[in-house]
Amino acid sequence: MDSELIEHTSTGANMRLLSRSANAVERHILAALSDTDLSLDQWRVLEALYEFDGCTMSVLADAVGTSSATLTRVVDRLVTRSLVYRTSDAADRRRVLVRLAQRGIRQVDELRPSVDQAEDHLLAELSPSEKAQLTELLSRIFTHPGPTSA
Repeated sequence: MDSELIEHTSTGANMRLLSRSANAVERHILAALSDTDLSLDQWRVLEALYEFDGCTMSVLADAVGTSSATLTRVVDRLVTRSLVYRTSDAADRRRVLVRLAQRGIRQVDELRPSVDQAEDHLLAELSPSEKAQLTELLSRIFTHPGPTSA
């Protein structure tokens, strides 16, 4: 990458770097998923449910960073493939939870090493402390409150 682009630290340059970094992450993960017919959105849902099984659609949409409409299509495809299923919440039967099916658990277990390897490859130039700092900085950006309306 052009060092002039990296040295320039304007907000625009930072946003371009974040965008390019996100694109690089997506390319590497898609390469890790290339032997499957999973989309990146489908992988994100499976991964989120592996960590936080039994989510409402709104919680899941927030966890994977997608719209409700997109999430509904993704979950419908995963249900069709028997990787996830919908069930009523025992505490409130009006709420629907999305859960990872056994087949989905096996899929994540099989793919996790390849996805982890892709992430390790992307971050190979960073020291452990730089990786921790990156995680902290990205978390701060992600959790920063959005713009307020006047």
